[in-house]
Amino acid sequence: MIQGCATSAGPRPEEPLKISDSPGPDAPKVVPFKQTTGLAAYSVAAPDDSDSHDGKSRKGAKSLKSQTQQSVEWFTCQLEKAGGVVLMAHDEDSGFDSKDFCNAPEAQAFLASGLNVAGFNRPGFGSSTGERDLVGKHSQQAALVAAESILKANAGIGGPYSGSYGYGTGATAASFFAKQSGNLQWLIVGGGMFDFEQVARTSDDRQLVDLIKKASGKEGEVAYEIRSIGYDVNGLPARVAIFRGKDDTISPHDQAHAFRDGLAASECKVTFQEIAGIGHKIGPRQLRQILDVMITSVR
Repeated sequence: MIQGCATSAGPRPEEPLKISDSPGPDAPKVVPFKQTTGLAAYSVAAPDDSDSHDGKSRKGAKSLKSQTQQSVEWFTCQLEKAGGVVLMAHDEDSGFDSKDFCNAPEAQAFLASGLNVAGFNRPGFGSSTGERDLVGKHSQQAALVAAESILKANAGIGGPYSGSYGYGTGATAASFFAKQSGNLQWLIVGGGMFDFEQVARTSDDRQLVDLIKKASGKEGEVAYEIRSIGYDVNGLPARVAIFRGKDDTISPHDQAHAFRDGLAASECKVTFQEIAGIGHKIGPRQLRQILDVMITSVR
């Protein structure tokens, strides 16, 4: 079982969490829910040759771009009575499964805490249309569109949103949603990438590094800026919980600490945990145990 959770307002040593991958006698029961799914339409600017690699329009190029129609897939898990709603964002490995979304350990952890759960698939994942853009502008736009559509379609879901959660590149999506929505109370991120330029230099995930280099080759230096929440933490919620495996070689150790310190400097209440014996891939039982503690720390 997880033991302890250190809350940090600045750089200081924390006791690492200890978790077990065995079910134990008190394995959590599945929380009953009502699940809904939907699609929301939105328009995005079609790419053209008027953009240079530095992300700025070329001199003399037309500024008016054509629009393409896209759809974002969303999901909700509703309790009979709930005290708010969380928006979840997925990692780069795969999108959310429409059949198992509400039974996943992440959703179950939030449901067990008394929160309704919402989630969405980024462009190119699940039934969401459009090209995958590694949590770029279109992914960030899709999050806002999905969040608004969810509240309109589910009158009893309990909005506005209380917080957001994501793991891996999902941490990036959840962080930018929290910042752009502007009224969330808390944010929980795990295994996060907060400085994509550093990730490209240091991560052991060659596929992720290739995706970052592809984005920077297409968009120029602005590719790092629009994806790196660590560049400017202003506007994030007052309470932020960060966790990572101590053996994680995909999300850099140094930038997680820098993100924590930047949040603390901006007077956020920060919970930070590195979990011994855990890498970037976290098993479902372990993830549930971690999230139970992280959720408690921000509420």
